[in-house]
Amino acid sequence: MPVEIENLTLSENGLQLLAQIIERTPVPTFVINMDHKIIIWNAACENVTGVLASEAIGTNKPWYPFYHKERPTMADLIIDDRIEDMKNFYAGKFNRSTIVKDTWEAEDYFPHFPGGGKWLDFSATLLKDKDGFVIGAMETLRDITQQKLFEAELKEKEHLLSQIIDGCPVPMFVIDDEHKVTHWNLACEAIIGTKSSDVVGTKDQWKGFYSEPRPVLADLVLDNKLSGLTEYYSERWAPSTLVENGWEATDHFPNFNAGEKWLYFTAAPLQNQEGKIIGAVETLQDVSNQKKYETKLEFQANHDDLTGLANRNLLMDRLNQAISHATRDKQLLSLLFIDLDNFKTVNDTLGHNVGDKLIQKIAKKIQSVIRTGDTVARFGGDEFVVLLFAPENEDYVSNVVQRISQEVATSYSHEGQALNVGSSIGIAMFPEDGLTADALMMNSDRAMYRAKSSNKGGFFFFNED
Repeated sequence: MPVEIENLTLSENGLQLLAQIIERTPVPTFVINMDHKIIIWNAACENVTGVLASEAIGTNKPWYPFYHKERPTMADLIIDDRIEDMKNFYAGKFNRSTIVKDTWEAEDYFPHFPGGGKWLDFSATLLKDKDGFVIGAMETLRDITQQKLFEAELKEKEHLLSQIIDGCPVPMFVIDDEHKVTHWNLACEAIIGTKSSDVVGTKDQWKGFYSEPRPVLADLVLDNKLSGLTEYYSERWAPSTLVENGWEATDHFPNFNAGEKWLYFTAAPLQNQEGKIIGAVETLQDVSNQKKYETKLEFQANHDDLTGLANRNLLMDRLNQAISHATRDKQLLSLLFIDLDNFKTVNDTLGHNVGDKLIQKIAKKIQSVIRTGDTVARFGGDEFVVLLFAPENEDYVSNVVQRISQEVATSYSHEGQALNVGSSIGIAMFPEDGLTADALMMNSDRAMYRAKSSNKGGFFFFNED
C-alpha cells in the first residue's frame, strides 16, 4: 500500500527504500502500524535498547523493550489519539513539537537497558497515506544519558557552590552577565538586613544598599565602567591589591534594615574557562567600629580634651582655608584672641577641678554667641581664639566681642562663693591687619595684651601704631 510521509507518496519499492534509510540512520527509530505491530526496528534501536530487530519486528508489544509491564509507548498513544492519556504516562515531561506537525516529544529514564539505565529523549509522529488517513506511527529516540549526567553533575556543583557561599562567614553576593542576582548568602542577609528571597533572580541588588536605583560596585565591574567608580564613589575607591581586575571601596550606608554601617567592599569579575566574563562577585566587610575609632582619633587630634572645642591644629587649618576663600571672594575675616581675667587666682585658690569646670562653662558661653560657620578654639590654659568668617564690617565684630565679654563676665559661684572672671580681647582683621594666619594670630595676640594692660575686661582692635 502506498504511504505518504511528509507529503511524499511512496510505492512498495519506496517503502523498502524508506526501511533501508531508517535502518542505516544512526538515530534509533522504530515504526508501528495501525495494529500496533512493529514493522521497522533499526540497528541503532537495537543498540540502545539491547533488543534485536528479529525479536521486535512482527510483535505488537512495542512496550516490551522499554518497560517491565505492558503499557503504551508514545507511538501507541498518538495512533489511538489518546493525547490526554499522555498526562498519566509522561506527566510534566511531554509537549507538542513546535517544528513537526502531528508530533509529540518527551523524555524519560529507562533503568533496565544494557550497560545500565539510560535517559532517552524521544518523539513520535503520525504516518499518513496520500488521502491523509493515519496508517502508523514512527518513534525516534535519542540517548541523552551523558547530557543528564552532566546536568546532574552541574546541579551538584551548583548546590555545593551555594552551600559554600551560604556557609561562608564573609558577606557576599553574585550577579550573572545580565546583572541578575544568583547568590546572596546568609552573612549578607545579616549585615544588610535584606533577605535573599527579596533579591535572588532579580536585578534589584541596589535595594539592599540604596533608596533608589543605581549600580552597585559589582555592576560597574561587570560592565567595566571605570568612570562610574568616580561618579558613585568619588575618591573612596581603588584597584584591589589582592584580586586581578577587582576594585574596592569604602562607603557609609545610613538606611540598612540592620542599621547604619560603614562597609569596605570589593568586587571582581567572574570568568568561564575561555576567559569570557559571565558575572561578578562582591564581598562586604563591616568597618563601622574601625570608622568610629578613626573618627574618635581624628576628633582627639583636632579638639581640646577638656572643652571639645577646636584646638590649635584645627584652628590654623580652618584659618588658612578661610584666608583662601576670603582672598578669592574679597571678604573680611576677624580673629579674636581672648584671655580670661582673674582666672589664675580662681585656679590657684580653689584648685584645678574648679578651674576646669569654669573653663568648660566659659567655653559654652562663648560658643552660644557665635554663628555655626564660625570657629571657637581653646589654646590651653585660659586662652581662647574665635574666627569670624566674612563679618559684614567692624561694627558687627564689635557687637560680637561685646556680647562675648558680657557672657564671660556673668558671675559664677562655687559652694556659695562668687567667682569673678572677665576677659580681655584683641582683634585682628583680614586683610588689613595681616595676610597670613601667623600674622593675624600675632597681631590679635598683641592687641589682646594691649587691652589687658590698658583696660582689663575690654577689647582692642589691632593698630600698627
